[in-house]
Amino acid sequence: MAFLISIMSFANFVFYPLVIATIIAVIIEQIIRRVSNPEVFADQQMINRAMGIRKYLYRQAWLFNIIWFVGYFILMFTLRGQQTPMPDMIWEG
Repeated sequence: MAFLISIMSFANFVFYPLVIATIIAVIIEQIIRRVSNPEVFADQQMINRAMGIRKYLYRQAWLFNIIWFVGYFILMFTLRGQQTPMPDMIWEG
């Protein structure tokens, strides 16, 4: 269980910087697309590189998000334990 919690902590730690980096990569890609000419080969390579970096960061953010949710659901099922019956407090005064 401690291993699962440590994996979830790492996924939580990595997720937010990946989201911020993805937003920055989208902004940089849009700047490159506005400035460059897609008919020039070097500019097309620069656009493809920026697009590849954006896609990589986006996939990594999704991957760590899914890892966190899977760990969360595993912990919910393993730690839910036995449910105790609700005490009948209404009729005690």
